[in-house]
Amino acid sequence: MPLQVINIFNARNLKDFSLTLNPSYNIIYGDNGSGKTTILESIYFLLRARIFRNNKYKSFINSDSQSCTVFSKFSSFIQSDEISKTGGLTPCTTNDFTLGILRSKDNTQPVIHLNKNKISSASQLSHLVILGLITPESFNLLDLGPSIRRKFLDWGVFHVEHDFLNCWKSYKKILINRNNILKNFNLKYGIYASIPNEKLNDINCWSPQLIDCNNKLNQLRQKQLEKIKTIFYKFLETFSISLSGDIKLYYYQGWSSSMTFEEYLSNKISEDFSAGYTRYGTHRGDIIIKYKDHFAKDTLSRGQKKIIVICLILSQFCYLVNNSSNSQHTLLLLDDMDSELDKNNLLKLFEIISSINTQVLATTTDPDKYYFIKEESKMFHVKHE
Repeated sequence: MPLQVINIFNARNLKDFSLTLNPSYNIIYGDNGSGKTTILESIYFLLRARIFRNNKYKSFINSDSQSCTVFSKFSSFIQSDEISKTGGLTPCTTNDFTLGILRSKDNTQPVIHLNKNKISSASQLSHLVILGLITPESFNLLDLGPSIRRKFLDWGVFHVEHDFLNCWKSYKKILINRNNILKNFNLKYGIYASIPNEKLNDINCWSPQLIDCNNKLNQLRQKQLEKIKTIFYKFLETFSISLSGDIKLYYYQGWSSSMTFEEYLSNKISEDFSAGYTRYGTHRGDIIIKYKDHFAKDTLSRGQKKIIVICLILSQFCYLVNNSSNSQHTLLLLDDMDSELDKNNLLKLFEIISSINTQVLATTTDPDKYYFIKEESKMFHVKHE
Protein backbone atom coordinates (compact mmCIF):
# COMPACT_ATOMS: atom_id res chain seq x y z
CA MET A 1 0.00 0.00 0.00
CA PRO A 2 2.67 2.33 -1.17
CA LEU A 3 3.74 5.84 -1.82
CA GLN A 4 3.50 5.83 -5.60
CA VAL A 5 4.68 9.30 -6.62
CA ILE A 6 6.63 12.00 -4.80
CA ASN A 7 7.28 15.47 -6.26
CA ILE A 8 9.65 17.85 -4.46
CA PHE A 9 10.06 21.54 -5.28
CA ASN A 10 12.67 23.80 -3.67
CA ALA A 11 13.57 21.62 -0.70
CA ARG A 12 17.24 22.34 0.06
CA ASN A 13 19.13 21.57 -3.20
CA LEU A 14 16.20 19.76 -4.85
CA LYS A 15 14.53 22.43 -6.95
CA ASP A 16 12.33 20.19 -9.11
CA PHE A 17 12.58 16.49 -8.35
CA SER A 18 10.21 13.56 -8.90
CA LEU A 19 10.20 9.84 -8.21
CA THR A 20 7.80 7.06 -9.15
CA LEU A 21 8.41 4.43 -6.52
CA ASN A 22 8.38 0.68 -6.20
CA PRO A 23 5.83 -0.72 -3.69
CA SER A 24 8.58 -2.72 -1.94
CA TYR A 25 12.24 -1.60 -1.86
CA ASN A 26 13.62 1.67 -3.18
CA ILE A 27 17.34 2.40 -3.06
CA ILE A 28 18.35 6.06 -3.48
CA TYR A 29 22.07 6.41 -4.16
CA GLY A 30 24.50 9.18 -4.97
CA ASP A 31 27.44 11.16 -3.63
CA ASN A 32 27.34 12.93 -0.29
CA GLY A 33 25.52 16.22 -0.59
CA SER A 34 23.55 15.19 -3.67
CA GLY A 35 20.19 15.38 -1.87
CA LYS A 36 19.51 11.77 -0.87
CA THR A 37 18.60 12.58 2.72
CA THR A 38 16.54 15.56 1.54
CA ILE A 39 14.25 13.12 -0.29
CA LEU A 40 13.58 11.25 2.94
CA GLU A 41 13.26 14.51 4.83
CA SER A 42 10.73 15.78 2.28
CA ILE A 43 8.60 12.69 2.77
CA TYR A 44 8.82 13.11 6.53
CA PHE A 45 7.90 16.80 6.13
CA LEU A 46 4.92 15.83 3.99
CA LEU A 47 3.59 13.34 6.56
CA ARG A 48 4.57 15.09 9.80
CA ALA A 49 4.66 18.78 8.81
CA ARG A 50 8.17 19.08 10.28
CA ILE A 51 11.69 18.09 9.34
CA PHE A 52 13.86 15.59 11.18
CA ARG A 53 17.39 17.00 10.91
CA ASN A 54 16.34 20.15 12.76
CA ASN A 55 13.06 21.99 12.97
CA LYS A 56 14.36 25.18 11.36
CA TYR A 57 12.10 25.04 8.33
CA LYS A 58 13.71 28.09 6.69
CA SER A 59 16.91 26.08 6.25
CA PHE A 60 14.86 23.36 4.55
CA ILE A 61 13.60 25.80 1.90
CA ASN A 62 16.00 26.36 -1.01
CA SER A 63 18.00 29.54 -0.46
CA ASP A 64 16.91 30.93 -3.85
CA SER A 65 13.21 30.37 -3.13
CA GLN A 66 10.58 31.73 -0.76
CA SER A 67 8.69 28.46 -0.35
CA CYS A 68 8.93 24.72 -0.85
CA THR A 69 6.26 22.22 -1.89
CA VAL A 70 6.02 18.45 -1.59
CA PHE A 71 3.26 16.57 -3.41
CA SER A 72 2.48 12.85 -3.29
CA LYS A 73 0.11 10.16 -4.40
CA PHE A 74 -0.54 7.08 -2.29
CA SER A 75 -2.15 4.07 -3.92
CA SER A 76 -3.58 1.05 -2.13
CA PHE A 77 -3.14 -2.45 -3.45
CA ILE A 78 -4.91 -5.70 -2.62
CA GLN A 79 -3.60 -9.09 -3.54
CA SER A 80 -6.15 -11.56 -4.88
CA ASP A 81 -5.74 -15.35 -4.79
CA GLU A 82 -5.36 -15.50 -8.54
CA ILE A 83 -2.85 -12.69 -8.80
CA SER A 84 -0.88 -13.80 -5.74
CA LYS A 85 0.22 -16.91 -7.63
CA THR A 86 2.35 -14.70 -9.81
CA GLY A 87 3.19 -12.25 -7.07
CA GLY A 88 1.26 -9.47 -8.81
CA LEU A 89 -0.79 -6.67 -7.27
CA THR A 90 -4.12 -5.28 -8.28
CA PRO A 91 -5.01 -1.68 -7.46
CA CYS A 92 -7.76 -0.79 -5.02
CA THR A 93 -8.94 2.82 -5.06
CA THR A 94 -10.64 2.73 -1.65
CA ASN A 95 -7.68 4.16 0.21
CA ASP A 96 -5.97 6.10 -2.57
CA PHE A 97 -5.22 9.70 -1.71
CA THR A 98 -3.12 12.65 -2.76
CA LEU A 99 -1.35 14.83 -0.23
CA GLY A 100 0.49 18.09 -0.70
CA ILE A 101 2.20 20.51 1.66
CA LEU A 102 3.58 24.01 1.08
CA ARG A 103 5.72 25.96 3.49
CA SER A 104 6.92 29.52 2.91
CA LYS A 105 9.61 31.42 4.74
CA ASP A 106 7.09 34.06 5.79
CA ASN A 107 4.25 31.89 7.08
CA THR A 108 4.31 30.29 10.51
CA GLN A 109 2.14 27.35 9.46
CA PRO A 110 2.24 25.07 6.42
CA VAL A 111 -0.60 24.85 3.90
CA ILE A 112 -1.76 21.23 3.57
CA HIS A 113 -4.14 19.70 1.06
CA LEU A 114 -5.54 16.19 1.28
CA ASN A 115 -7.28 15.12 -1.94
CA LYS A 116 -7.23 18.81 -2.96
CA ASN A 117 -9.12 19.79 0.20
CA LYS A 118 -7.33 22.07 2.63
CA ILE A 119 -6.97 20.64 6.12
CA SER A 120 -6.70 22.88 9.15
CA SER A 121 -4.32 20.96 11.39
CA ALA A 122 -1.12 19.01 10.84
CA SER A 123 -2.33 16.54 13.47
CA GLN A 124 -4.77 15.22 10.85
CA LEU A 125 -1.79 13.78 8.98
CA SER A 126 -0.65 11.48 11.74
CA HIS A 127 -2.96 8.56 10.99
CA LEU A 128 -2.69 8.64 7.19
CA VAL A 129 0.53 6.66 7.05
CA ILE A 130 2.39 4.58 9.61
CA LEU A 131 5.83 6.07 9.21
CA GLY A 132 9.10 4.61 10.49
CA LEU A 133 12.40 6.47 10.42
CA ILE A 134 15.95 5.41 11.22
CA THR A 135 18.76 7.91 10.66
CA PRO A 136 22.24 8.29 12.15
CA GLU A 137 20.65 10.71 14.64
CA SER A 138 18.27 7.96 15.79
CA PHE A 139 21.14 6.28 17.62
CA ASN A 140 20.98 9.05 20.22
CA LEU A 141 17.82 7.40 21.55
CA LEU A 142 19.84 5.37 24.04
CA ASP A 143 22.40 7.98 25.12
CA LEU A 144 20.31 11.14 25.47
CA GLY A 145 17.97 12.04 28.32
CA PRO A 146 14.63 10.38 29.14
CA SER A 147 12.48 12.94 27.27
CA ILE A 148 13.48 11.52 23.87
CA ARG A 149 12.52 7.99 24.99
CA ARG A 150 9.21 9.22 26.41
CA LYS A 151 8.40 10.85 23.08
CA PHE A 152 9.31 7.63 21.29
CA LEU A 153 7.04 5.57 23.52
CA ASP A 154 4.22 8.12 23.43
CA TRP A 155 4.23 8.17 19.63
CA GLY A 156 3.37 4.48 19.61
CA VAL A 157 0.71 4.85 22.31
CA PHE A 158 -0.86 7.72 20.39
CA HIS A 159 -1.40 5.52 17.32
CA VAL A 160 -3.20 2.67 19.08
CA GLU A 161 -4.89 4.29 22.09
CA HIS A 162 -7.51 6.87 21.11
CA ASP A 163 -7.77 8.35 24.62
CA PHE A 164 -4.07 9.05 24.96
CA LEU A 165 -3.80 12.49 23.35
CA ASN A 166 -6.63 14.13 25.32
CA CYS A 167 -5.39 12.56 28.54
CA TRP A 168 -1.84 13.78 27.93
CA LYS A 169 -3.02 17.31 27.12
CA SER A 170 -5.11 17.39 30.30
CA TYR A 171 -2.21 16.11 32.38
CA LYS A 172 0.13 18.81 31.04
CA LYS A 173 -2.39 21.60 31.72
CA ILE A 174 -3.02 20.41 35.27
CA LEU A 175 0.71 19.98 35.90
CA ILE A 176 1.44 23.52 34.69
CA ASN A 177 -1.25 24.94 37.00
CA ARG A 178 0.02 22.99 40.01
CA ASN A 179 3.62 23.98 39.29
CA ASN A 180 2.70 27.66 38.97
CA ILE A 181 1.01 27.57 42.37
CA LEU A 182 3.97 25.75 43.97
CA LYS A 183 6.39 28.29 42.51
CA ASN A 184 4.31 31.31 43.56
CA PHE A 185 3.73 29.96 47.06
CA ASN A 186 7.44 29.24 47.42
CA LEU A 187 8.24 32.84 46.56
CA LYS A 188 5.47 34.23 48.79
CA TYR A 189 5.70 32.05 51.92
CA GLY A 190 9.29 30.79 51.86
CA ILE A 191 8.66 27.59 53.81
CA TYR A 192 5.84 25.10 53.52
CA ALA A 193 4.77 25.43 57.17
CA SER A 194 3.99 29.11 56.59
CA ILE A 195 1.23 28.44 54.06
CA PRO A 196 -2.21 29.19 55.61
CA ASN A 197 -4.43 26.10 55.77
CA GLU A 198 -7.08 27.71 53.61
CA LYS A 199 -4.48 28.26 50.88
CA LEU A 200 -3.41 24.61 50.80
CA ASN A 201 -6.57 23.79 48.89
CA ASP A 202 -5.23 25.86 45.99
CA ILE A 203 -2.64 23.11 45.56
CA ASN A 204 -4.65 20.08 46.66
CA CYS A 205 -7.64 20.84 44.43
CA TRP A 206 -5.58 19.75 41.41
CA SER A 207 -4.64 16.39 42.91
CA PRO A 208 -7.67 14.23 41.94
CA GLN A 209 -7.46 15.21 38.25
CA LEU A 210 -3.68 14.92 38.18
CA ILE A 211 -3.80 11.47 39.80
CA ASP A 212 -6.45 10.25 37.38
CA CYS A 213 -4.58 11.42 34.26
CA ASN A 214 -1.22 10.27 35.61
CA ASN A 215 -2.45 6.75 36.30
CA LYS A 216 -4.12 6.44 32.89
CA LEU A 217 -1.00 7.59 31.06
CA ASN A 218 1.16 5.28 33.13
CA GLN A 219 -1.02 2.26 32.31
CA LEU A 220 -1.08 3.07 28.59
CA ARG A 221 2.70 3.43 28.42
CA GLN A 222 3.32 0.23 30.36
CA LYS A 223 0.92 -1.63 28.10
CA GLN A 224 2.65 -0.28 24.98
CA LEU A 225 6.11 -1.26 26.17
CA GLU A 226 4.95 -4.75 27.11
CA LYS A 227 3.53 -5.20 23.61
CA ILE A 228 6.70 -4.16 21.80
CA LYS A 229 9.09 -5.96 24.18
CA THR A 230 8.24 -9.37 22.74
CA ILE A 231 8.92 -8.13 19.22
CA PHE A 232 12.08 -6.34 20.39
CA TYR A 233 13.60 -9.49 21.88
CA LYS A 234 12.78 -11.45 18.73
CA PHE A 235 14.45 -8.86 16.48
CA LEU A 236 17.43 -8.56 18.81
CA GLU A 237 17.93 -12.32 18.66
CA THR A 238 18.21 -12.04 14.87
CA PHE A 239 21.20 -9.74 15.33
CA SER A 240 22.79 -11.48 18.31
CA ILE A 241 21.54 -14.41 20.37
CA SER A 242 24.06 -13.72 23.12
CA LEU A 243 23.21 -10.03 23.35
CA SER A 244 19.47 -10.69 23.38
CA GLY A 245 19.80 -12.92 26.43
CA ASP A 246 21.43 -10.17 28.50
CA ILE A 247 19.34 -7.14 27.49
CA LYS A 248 16.24 -6.23 29.51
CA LEU A 249 13.70 -3.45 28.96
CA TYR A 250 11.87 -1.84 31.86
CA TYR A 251 9.44 1.04 32.20
CA TYR A 252 10.21 3.59 34.91
CA GLN A 253 6.89 5.17 35.82
CA GLY A 254 8.34 8.47 37.01
CA TRP A 255 8.13 7.99 40.79
CA SER A 256 9.01 5.34 43.35
CA SER A 257 7.24 2.03 42.86
CA SER A 258 7.02 1.72 46.65
CA MET A 259 4.06 4.13 46.74
CA THR A 260 1.05 5.09 44.67
CA PHE A 261 1.03 8.44 42.91
CA GLU A 262 -1.66 9.59 45.32
CA GLU A 263 0.63 8.75 48.23
CA TYR A 264 3.48 10.59 46.55
CA LEU A 265 1.47 13.80 46.14
CA SER A 266 0.31 13.61 49.74
CA ASN A 267 3.59 12.62 51.38
CA LYS A 268 5.99 14.70 49.28
CA ILE A 269 4.13 17.98 48.95
CA SER A 270 6.58 19.86 51.17
CA GLU A 271 9.49 18.74 48.96
CA ASP A 272 7.56 19.81 45.84
CA PHE A 273 6.93 23.15 47.51
CA SER A 274 10.63 23.61 48.25
CA ALA A 275 11.53 22.73 44.66
CA GLY A 276 8.78 24.93 43.23
CA TYR A 277 7.43 22.22 40.92
CA THR A 278 6.04 18.67 40.86
CA ARG A 279 9.24 16.67 40.92
CA TYR A 280 7.90 13.25 40.00
CA GLY A 281 5.09 11.72 37.98
CA THR A 282 4.50 10.27 34.54
CA HIS A 283 6.18 13.36 33.06
CA ARG A 284 9.41 11.82 34.36
CA GLY A 285 8.79 8.37 32.87
CA ASP A 286 11.50 6.54 30.94
CA ILE A 287 12.42 3.34 29.13
CA ILE A 288 15.23 1.72 31.10
CA ILE A 289 17.53 -0.54 29.06
CA LYS A 290 19.93 -2.73 31.02
CA TYR A 291 22.69 -5.10 30.03
CA LYS A 292 23.53 -7.66 32.73
CA ASP A 293 21.90 -5.40 35.36
CA HIS A 294 23.94 -2.37 34.26
CA PHE A 295 22.67 0.57 32.23
CA ALA A 296 23.22 -0.34 28.59
CA LYS A 297 24.28 3.17 27.62
CA ASP A 298 27.21 2.96 30.05
CA THR A 299 28.45 -0.53 29.21
CA LEU A 300 27.77 -1.40 25.57
CA SER A 301 29.86 -0.54 22.53
CA ARG A 302 28.58 1.97 19.98
CA GLY A 303 27.88 -0.88 17.55
CA GLN A 304 25.82 -2.77 20.13
CA LYS A 305 23.88 0.39 20.99
CA LYS A 306 23.02 0.86 17.31
CA ILE A 307 21.59 -2.66 17.16
CA ILE A 308 19.44 -2.07 20.26
CA VAL A 309 18.09 1.22 18.91
CA ILE A 310 17.31 -0.32 15.51
CA CYS A 311 15.45 -3.21 17.18
CA LEU A 312 13.55 -0.81 19.43
CA ILE A 313 12.42 1.41 16.54
CA LEU A 314 11.53 -1.53 14.31
CA SER A 315 9.64 -3.34 17.10
CA GLN A 316 7.42 -0.31 17.64
CA PHE A 317 6.98 0.15 13.90
CA CYS A 318 6.08 -3.53 13.44
CA TYR A 319 3.59 -3.35 16.29
CA LEU A 320 1.90 -0.30 14.75
CA VAL A 321 1.79 -1.91 11.30
CA ASN A 322 0.02 -4.93 12.77
CA ASN A 323 -2.30 -3.12 15.18
CA SER A 324 -3.24 0.30 13.85
CA SER A 325 -6.81 0.32 12.52
CA ASN A 326 -6.60 3.82 11.06
CA SER A 327 -4.13 3.38 8.23
CA GLN A 328 -3.45 0.89 5.48
CA HIS A 329 -0.33 2.74 4.34
CA THR A 330 3.10 2.00 5.82
CA LEU A 331 6.48 3.45 4.97
CA LEU A 332 9.95 2.91 6.42
CA LEU A 333 12.71 5.46 5.76
CA LEU A 334 16.34 4.39 6.24
CA ASP A 335 19.09 6.97 5.93
CA ASP A 336 22.64 5.75 5.27
CA MET A 337 22.32 2.49 7.20
CA ASP A 338 25.14 0.79 5.30
CA SER A 339 27.62 3.32 6.75
CA GLU A 340 26.35 2.57 10.26
CA LEU A 341 26.24 -1.23 9.99
CA ASP A 342 28.71 -3.77 8.70
CA LYS A 343 27.77 -6.12 5.86
CA ASN A 344 26.57 -8.89 8.16
CA ASN A 345 24.35 -6.65 10.27
CA LEU A 346 22.94 -4.91 7.19
CA LEU A 347 21.79 -8.32 5.96
CA LYS A 348 20.21 -9.02 9.34
CA LEU A 349 18.47 -5.64 9.29
CA PHE A 350 16.77 -6.48 5.99
CA GLU A 351 15.96 -9.96 7.20
CA ILE A 352 13.88 -8.30 9.91
CA ILE A 353 12.39 -5.73 7.53
CA SER A 354 11.31 -8.50 5.15
CA SER A 355 9.05 -9.81 7.92
CA ILE A 356 7.23 -6.46 8.14
CA ASN A 357 4.66 -5.56 5.50
CA THR A 358 5.99 -2.17 4.46
CA GLN A 359 7.43 -0.10 1.65
CA VAL A 360 11.07 0.92 2.16
CA LEU A 361 13.15 3.87 0.99
CA ALA A 362 16.86 3.59 1.79
CA THR A 363 19.71 5.96 0.96
CA THR A 364 23.31 4.98 0.27
CA THR A 365 26.48 6.10 -1.47
CA ASP A 366 27.09 2.54 -2.69
CA PRO A 367 24.09 0.66 -4.16
CA ASP A 368 26.18 -2.51 -4.56
CA LYS A 369 25.93 -3.00 -0.77
CA TYR A 370 22.25 -3.80 -1.33
CA TYR A 371 22.95 -6.59 -3.79
CA PHE A 372 20.80 -8.99 -1.74
CA ILE A 373 17.57 -7.09 -2.58
CA LYS A 374 18.60 -5.80 -6.00
CA GLU A 375 16.05 -7.87 -7.92
CA GLU A 376 13.22 -6.63 -5.70
CA SER A 377 14.34 -3.00 -5.69
CA LYS A 378 14.05 0.08 -7.79
CA MET A 379 17.28 2.12 -7.96
CA PHE A 380 17.41 5.92 -8.15
CA HIS A 381 20.62 7.80 -8.85
CA VAL A 382 20.64 11.32 -7.39
CA LYS A 383 23.23 13.71 -8.83
CA HIS A 384 24.44 17.16 -7.82
CA GLU A 385 22.62 19.88 -9.70
